Amino acid sequence: MCTHASTAENSITKIGKKLYPFIAEQFAELYKYNKKDPNSHRLSLLFELIENLQHEFESLKNYEVKLVFPSVQLVFNTKDNPDFTPSVNIHELQILTQKKETLIKLILNEIESETDALKLGKSHPIYTIIFVFNDSFFPEKEAWHKMLGKWNKTCTCFAKATSSLAHQDKLSSYLNHLHGTK
Repeated sequence: MCTHASTAENSITKIGKKLYPFIAEQFAELYKYNKKDPNSHRLSLLFELIENLQHEFESLKNYEVKLVFPSVQLVFNTKDNPDFTPSVNIHELQILTQKKETLIKLILNEIESETDALKLGKSHPIYTIIFVFNDSFFPEKEAWHKMLGKWNKTCTCFAKATSSLAHQDKLSSYLNHLHGTK
């Protein structure tokens, strides 16, 4: 097992098993609050943005919990197996998650602008969601990506998982060339 496995496990637990469920709870609280409060037209537009934010968040969460985190754990847990070839490229997964996170940030910025324009009271639960994303989600995700970058530079088992598919593609291309197929 790689020495980075426990650090990865701690980060995965913090993000996937604590932060993500907490954010999901905040969305549920916001929807409960919204049912109590009559909707104005502007507030309904805000809730469309919130639904978009929740959709992108859920998509990212599912993607990471079902694919990214298990892939990282698998890489670190198979260090002693020299024949192990990862089935996914961690770097490509990281790029995809960063694109989703950028979209989440853009939607959150729209929500913040709309919330400010509506002059909702600071006790409105939307502020809790904004705070959780800005104060916890984005910093945790930034730390996660920095760790991935560091592991890619310093950890041989991890570097293998970020480049193995490129080698497989080259090998496949070479074999196809030898056999006269494309």
